Amino acid sequence: MPRLLATAALFLSMSSCSENLDSSGVCKVLCPQVGGDVQNITLEGAVALDTSVLSFSGLGTEPRLLLAARGDTLDTRAVIRFDSLPKTYNTAGDSIKSVDSAYIQLQIDTLSIKGTGPVTIEAYDVDTTANDTSSDAILALFRPDRFISSQSFTREQLTDTLKYFIDNNAVLSRIQSGGPLRIGLRATGPSFQMHIFSSEGPQGPILSFRAVPDTLTPRVTVVPFSKTPTDDRILSAVLVDYTVVAKAPPPAPASVLGVGGFPARRVYVRFDIPDSLIDSSNVVRATLLLNQLANPALDPTDTVRLVAQVVLAGKAVTDPTKAAQISIGVSPDTLLVKPGDAGERSVELARAFTLWRLQKADTLPRAIVIQSLTEGASPLEIRFSSSEDVAALRPRLRISYTSRVPLGLP
Repeated sequence: MPRLLATAALFLSMSSCSENLDSSGVCKVLCPQVGGDVQNITLEGAVALDTSVLSFSGLGTEPRLLLAARGDTLDTRAVIRFDSLPKTYNTAGDSIKSVDSAYIQLQIDTLSIKGTGPVTIEAYDVDTTANDTSSDAILALFRPDRFISSQSFTREQLTDTLKYFIDNNAVLSRIQSGGPLRIGLRATGPSFQMHIFSSEGPQGPILSFRAVPDTLTPRVTVVPFSKTPTDDRILSAVLVDYTVVAKAPPPAPASVLGVGGFPARRVYVRFDIPDSLIDSSNVVRATLLLNQLANPALDPTDTVRLVAQVVLAGKAVTDPTKAAQISIGVSPDTLLVKPGDAGERSVELARAFTLWRLQKADTLPRAIVIQSLTEGASPLEIRFSSSEDVAALRPRLRISYTSRVPLGLP
């Protein structure tokens, strides 16, 4: 794997030259020279395997928490853990005996808000000893006896920085007992959706309160923290806040390639490409042609950004799901698509051929993954025809190439 990563790094440094037909410039030494006319070929059977696989990014790794209440179509909640609360509030070490004006400060992506009417956000105590990754166990705690507080907002009040006030006694009781404060947020009312920036970035939620009513006394600030699971510190770190899905549109059928959605999925594609096109030709353009299928289930006119990645997993990794997690960007370009659209879409792969030329197929399979840039944070799913569809709709690989001229030094 270290050798493969080094090769990938070299690939990135060379890729800026890989589509330049003029070999007389600064890429004269690094880039293969071009010879002869450009030839075009479309490989109908170049796809040896295509399938949708689950993303391992998963619970807690999303950069934004999705809070949504859209009837029977979409229902998601946000969980924020404050498992370590202070016992004192000043340098003198005075104990916290009261809590005043407690709120959770949330950074909102205002461009993501859907719904023009008011929204009520309810807070619940979702502390439990159940399995940390059990969504069913958490969802079962959004019930009346676990209710903490609620706050209503008009559309105009939903600004970049939102102060969500919670019951002071709920905070104080956890401080005094030494237990965790785990808050589950749920939206109610008319159709509503918004993104809250998570602790994965620099603008995550914080808990703020006064230990005394005196407004001149500095407020106490607490950042999210999770103590469980105790046997997996990596998982514990990402579970400081996360989205829990109560309801989402059904995923694409097994015979259809789906990208995005809940749970998040990627498309894994492995190619069977003649060695001569990789080893003995200079590929100036390579395009994977996909047939998009309309998916009107949710926000069909919204734009989703898809990106192609070269799979770096060697042949020893035979499970496509595992292989799809080890990849590197193939192009800075993104494919902009709308879930409700249909028709042919193009994914550019020329730079992948540069990497494949540096590694033999028995070392590095010719494979890519296609994933959403909002993976794990957006319920939108883009669908494509797979190699199981009728011949005219199956994925195809179109390649433009020239014969390679041996590199000679004067």
